[in-house]
Amino acid sequence: PIASTAAGRWFTDPFIQSNPAVIEKLSNDLGAGSPEGYASCCEALAKADVREQLKQISIPVLIIAGQQDPVTTVADGQFMQAAIAGSQLVEINASHISNVEQPQAFNQAVAEFIQA
Repeated sequence: PIASTAAGRWFTDPFIQSNPAVIEKLSNDLGAGSPEGYASCCEALAKADVREQLKQISIPVLIIAGQQDPVTTVADGQFMQAAIAGSQLVEINASHISNVEQPQAFNQAVAEFIQA
């Protein structure tokens, strides 16, 4: 059940419709894991509140936010950018797994950040 609903949280509908093989592979990979392990991971992430520690980061940081991400929103990225001095925020027209959904835009953002 988790694997069958994950794609809707991780990708936009157009990507899901036009990339069934990618969705099937990722769903199968997720389904191969234990439900308990997935639930424990979700619980750990839900309890991890590192907002106060963000301001302690003193190295260059690139934050990539998917404009259509219902999980980690652009507003979350903006919060991180405001808390991390000198950080850079790039928004990509994608959902949660933007490196798969929009690999060229993702790679370009990373390359430009590294070269800066």
